[in-house]
Amino acid sequence: MISRLSPLAAFICLTTTSVAFAEEGTSSKLEETFIYGEQGKTDTATKLELSIFETPQTVTAVSRAQLDEFALTSISDVLNYAPGITVEEVETNRTYYTARGFDIVNFQYDGVGIPFISGLNLGQQDTAIYEKVEIVKGSAGLITGLANPSATINYVRKRPTDELQASAALSLGQWQNKRAEVDVATAFSDSVRARAVVAYDNGETHLDRNENTTQLGYGIFEFDLSDNTMLTAGYSYDRNESKGVLWGALPLLYTDGSRTNYDVSTSNAPDWTFANTTQKQSFAELEHHINQNWTAHLHLTHNESTYDSNLFYVYGTPERGTEVGLFGYASAYERDEEQLNVDLFVSGDFSLFERNHQLVLGYSDSDTNLAEASHYNNTDGFPVLGADWAKGNTPAMDFPDYDPATSSTDIDLSQKAFYVAARLNVLDNLALLLGARNTELEQTGVSYGGESNASANKTVPYFGVTYELIDSLMLYSSYSEVFKQQTWVNSELQPLGATVGASSELGLKKSFNDERSVLTLAAFSSEQSDFGVFVDRNESGIAIYRTAELSSSGYELEFSGEVTDGLNIGAGLTVLDIKEDDEDARPFIPTQLLKFSASYVLPSLPDLKIGSSVKWQNETTTSDGSYTQDAFTLLDIAAHYQINAQLSVSLNLENLGNEKYLNSLYWSQAYFGEPRNMSATVRWKL
Repeated sequence: MISRLSPLAAFICLTTTSVAFAEEGTSSKLEETFIYGEQGKTDTATKLELSIFETPQTVTAVSRAQLDEFALTSISDVLNYAPGITVEEVETNRTYYTARGFDIVNFQYDGVGIPFISGLNLGQQDTAIYEKVEIVKGSAGLITGLANPSATINYVRKRPTDELQASAALSLGQWQNKRAEVDVATAFSDSVRARAVVAYDNGETHLDRNENTTQLGYGIFEFDLSDNTMLTAGYSYDRNESKGVLWGALPLLYTDGSRTNYDVSTSNAPDWTFANTTQKQSFAELEHHINQNWTAHLHLTHNESTYDSNLFYVYGTPERGTEVGLFGYASAYERDEEQLNVDLFVSGDFSLFERNHQLVLGYSDSDTNLAEASHYNNTDGFPVLGADWAKGNTPAMDFPDYDPATSSTDIDLSQKAFYVAARLNVLDNLALLLGARNTELEQTGVSYGGESNASANKTVPYFGVTYELIDSLMLYSSYSEVFKQQTWVNSELQPLGATVGASSELGLKKSFNDERSVLTLAAFSSEQSDFGVFVDRNESGIAIYRTAELSSSGYELEFSGEVTDGLNIGAGLTVLDIKEDDEDARPFIPTQLLKFSASYVLPSLPDLKIGSSVKWQNETTTSDGSYTQDAFTLLDIAAHYQINAQLSVSLNLENLGNEKYLNSLYWSQAYFGEPRNMSATVRWKL
C-alpha cells in the first residue's frame, strides 16, 4: 500500500516507468491537444507567454480532459486533485486552499489578477465554464500585485470557436445527485463568434440534512473589429444554494480527553440553516496588434458576489456516553463584495545586441467594496444542547439584534499598480527574467466596531533565470518579494496590516515528447513577517488573529503530461517544513503530500479509457496540539467508454477504500469527508 511507503519511494515507484516510456520518442499525434498538463503557453507567472518548461517556477495545468475524466465539477475538487495543494474544508461552505504551507490568496481569470481580500472561499465554484486551471507555485507578485509564497490559481475560460461545436452531459450520483451541462460554440460570421455554457447541479451529500443546488450560466462573444483588433465580452452567473450547512464542525474530544468517533454522516446543523452564494462576473477585453511585434491589451472586469446565510455554531466539549455539554450560537450573516478591475498592458519583442527579447509594460487599477453584517438572537441564540444534538432539532430563530456600529464591516480597498517584466535571451540557452511591480494600496472603513484604515506603497521585484544545460533539460531559479494586505483583525479589532517577506525557488525541469510532458524537481523557501494566525472567536463570534514570523521550506517533485500514445500521468510529491520562531507551525497542513493520477487507453480496446487517482498525506494536528489525525490514502477510479463518435459513458468511483477521515484540522473542530460513492455520466458531442 502507498501509505506504508516513504513518500519519495512511492513517487519513484509510480513515475519511474512513466519517464522511461517518455524517453522512447515523441507521439505521432502532434495535432492533438495534450491531455494532461501543458497546453500551449502560460502567462500566469510573468505575462510573457512562456511555456511551462520555460517558466522558472513549478507550474501545474489541469486540462479539460482531466476535469471531465475525474468528475472535477467544483474548484475544490480540482485543487484536491492538483499536486501540492491542500483543500481545508473547515465548514461545508467555507474553505481555505493552501500550498507550500500558506493560504492561497492569488487568483486570476485568463491571466489577469483579481484581488482576493478575505482569504476564505465561500460556496462551491463550478468548473463547467473553464477550459483548464493553471497553478503556479510560489510568489507571482509581478502580475497579481498581492504577492504570496503559496500559489496563484489561473482560471482559463472557454472561448468561442470558428466552427460549430456542441456537447451535453447528464450525470447521476450518490445521495440523489443530478447534474446537467450544455456547451455550444459557433461562428455567426467571419468576424463574430460566440459560446454559451449552462449547468445545473442538485443533490444531497453524505452529511445529514445537507443539500446543494448550483445554477450556472456563461456567455462570451468575440468581435473582429478589424484585421488587427478583437473585442471580447462575456458574463458568468454562478448561484450556489446550500441547506443544512455547518458553521464550525464537530467536537473532536470528550471531557475525559478521549476522542469522539461519530458516523461520517454526523452534522450538528439544523435543517433551517442555509448558505446562498451568488457570483456574477462581467468582463471585456480589447486586443490590438500594433504591428508584427507588439500588442496592446485592455481588460475590464466587474465582479459582484453575495453571501446570505442563517447559521448555527455548536461549541463546547461533550461527555462520553451522554453527549451532554454542548452549547449553540446562532447568527444570520450577510456579505456583499463588489469589485472593478482595469488592466492595461503592452507586450512584444525587441532586439538588443543582435538578440530578440520580450517585454511587458502595464498598469492595473482595482477598487473593492466589502460589506458584512451579522444579525443575532441574544434571547434564544445560546441554547444548551441535549444528548440528541446530532439530530439538528434546535428550533428556527429570528435575528432581531443588529447594531451596525459593532456588528458589521464596510471596507473600501483601492489598489493601483505599475508593472514591467522582461525576458532577456542572453545566450541561446540562457535567459534572464526581470520584473517589478509597484503597488499603492489604500484601505478605509470599519470592521465590527474597529477602524480598518491602512495604506501601503510597495515595490515587489521579480528575478528569474533559466539555463538549458542540454536539450530539454533546464536549470532554473526565481525570487520574488512578498506583500499581502490582510483584512484580519486582532483582539482589539484593529487590522493586522500587510504581511511582507520573500520567496525563492531553485529547480530542474526535464521535458519529453516535444514538451508534451514535463518533470520538475524544485527546492523552495519563503519567509513572512506579520503573518495573520487565527487565535479564536471572541464573544461576538468575530475571528481574532495575531501576527507571527513564519518560514517555509521544502521540495516538490512533479511529473505531468502524455507519456506515450494513450498513457497520461499527473503526479506530485511535496515535502514541507513550516516554522514559527524555529518551532513547528501550522501543523494542520500535511508536511508530506503525494498525489498521482493516470489514464490509459487500452490498445486492444481503443474505445475504453481507464483512470485512477491516488492521494496520500501524512499525519496532521490541530494548532493547539490536542488532536492528531493519522496518515491516510484516498483512491478514486474512472472508466470512460466511447460508444460511437458522438456518444460516451463514464463511471467514477471515489474513495474506493471507504477511508474514514476528517476534512481538515485547520480549526479544533472538524467533520468527515465523503465515504465511498459512485457517479455515472452520459456525454454527447456533435
